[in-house]
Amino acid sequence: MESEEPIDPKELLVTLKTYRKLADDFTNHDTILKDRTVLSYLAYVLDVSDPDIVELALDILEIFTKNVENYVHITSTFGVREALEAVINKYCIDAPKLAKQAQSVRDDIERMKPPIYNLRSRCRRVIEPKKLKTHVIVLHVSGLLPETRAELEATLIRIEGLISLVLDVEHQRITMRTLVNVTAKCIAEAIQENTQNMEARLVTRNKYNQEFLVKLTSEENGESNDFPEYLPEDDDNQEDQKEGVVSLLTGLKQSASTIYKSTAEFLHNSFYW
Repeated sequence: MESEEPIDPKELLVTLKTYRKLADDFTNHDTILKDRTVLSYLAYVLDVSDPDIVELALDILEIFTKNVENYVHITSTFGVREALEAVINKYCIDAPKLAKQAQSVRDDIERMKPPIYNLRSRCRRVIEPKKLKTHVIVLHVSGLLPETRAELEATLIRIEGLISLVLDVEHQRITMRTLVNVTAKCIAEAIQENTQNMEARLVTRNKYNQEFLVKLTSEENGESNDFPEYLPEDDDNQEDQKEGVVSLLTGLKQSASTIYKSTAEFLHNSFYW
C-alpha cells in the first residue's frame, strides 16, 4: 500500500476557516454543497485528533443545518451522521462539550424537513415554486465597495421575486436568479432610488461573445438602451457568473485533495461493521 502523507493541522485550519467564511453567507450554500465532496470532507475531518479542528468542522456543519434548503444535500450524503455519532462516542468523557455539540448537530439533521414544509425557515432566499420560470441577471454596480455592500444587499433582498443573490465586491458584480417578471431595469432603478452613489448596468455579450455593459436607468433625456435583460441560462454561463464563489471553492478542493482521497476508505472502515 502507498503511504499517505501526514495531515497538516495548519493547512486543515486554513481550509476550514475559508469554508466557515463562505458558509456564513446562506446564498453561497447551494453552490458550495453542489460539490458533494465538501460534506464528505467535513465528515472525514471529524476523525482528526485535534479538538480545535473538530470543533471548527462542527461549527460549519451546524451552519449548514440551519438552512432548510440544504435538506437534500445533507440527508443524502453518506457519512455525515455516522461521523457525528463517532465524535459523540469519542469525546463523551474527555471533551463532553464537543460531544454535546456533535449531538446537537445530529439532532438538527434528524429534525430537518424539506423547505416546502418548513414555514419558519430563517433562510433569506425565497423558495422557488417549481412551476414558475426564472432567469439569471448579472449586473455591474459602480460604487459597490466593502463598506457599501450591506446597503446594496439590504436593497436587493427586498425585491419581490428574488430567489438567490451572489455579490462579488472585488469585481463590482452581482448575480441574481429571479422570477421572469423581475427585470434588470427594475433592479437597477431600485438600486438608484435606495442607495447613494451606486449605478447598475447590465452585463451582456455581443455576437462575438465579447462582454459589454448596458445602461439601464434613464438620464434627464429619459432615454435608455433597449438590450436583452439577462444572459442565456446555460450551465457554463451559470458557472462563470458565480466566479466569486467558485474560484474560492477551486482553491479549497486543491487544498483538500491530499486527504480527501482517504475519505471513502475512512468511511468504509469506520461505519461498515
